[in-house]
Amino acid sequence: MRPCNPLQKFGLNSLTSSFSKRQDGNMSLGHGDTKNSLENRQEFLGSLGIDYRSLICAKQVHGKNIEYVTGENKGSGALEDDSSVADTDGFITDQKNLPIAIFTADCLSIFIYDYKSPAIALLHAGWRSTEQNISEEALRVMQNRFGSQPEDLFVGFGPSIRSCCFEVEKDFKSNFTFGLLSRNGRVFMDIALVNQRQLMSGGVRKENIFDPALCAFCNNNDFFSFRKEESSSGRMISVLMLK
Repeated sequence: MRPCNPLQKFGLNSLTSSFSKRQDGNMSLGHGDTKNSLENRQEFLGSLGIDYRSLICAKQVHGKNIEYVTGENKGSGALEDDSSVADTDGFITDQKNLPIAIFTADCLSIFIYDYKSPAIALLHAGWRSTEQNISEEALRVMQNRFGSQPEDLFVGFGPSIRSCCFEVEKDFKSNFTFGLLSRNGRVFMDIALVNQRQLMSGGVRKENIFDPALCAFCNNNDFFSFRKEESSSGRMISVLMLK
């Protein structure tokens, strides 16, 4: 199965970026049926030229903490969930051959590439992290660490639940000034659109953001969806690496 490359549109050859699909199997070591997860990782990442034992994974908490990782972190969460980098929903690095990963089932994965440094960021953006503006936080930490300028960044999105399916409470309107749609007295949220606007507000060019507009809930045959499958849901992996 050909991996999905969210940054392919930009013709970038100096990095590896991909997200898995349901057909690739559950990639989580802590959610869903995990008995084949290591084998699934080995096969999927091997197709990308990545050693699954080198993976750096986050213990995601739906916050906005973004960690700078180096070779010392290689293998964190690769073979067991407990060794994942704690209390983290994003990574940045400027080191080559260092694969960073996050896991999703409705939440949005955000791939960021600064071609000038070069440097990368990978974010896990559910509605809570989006409310805390994890996208803007990524721009801030990349600028502080690497001197990254927003206009030089390329961004790709993975699949997520979209406004067609993501019904939220009406009081969300007090927390989000855009990205909410009203239909028949009900309120629906578009996580990807909110993050796109946040990135653009931070200076990222609209033409440098690629949104494949894939709804995990609608396309449950292709993607895991926690909202549809609840505790039985596995997770897709999103992985990014400088070459």
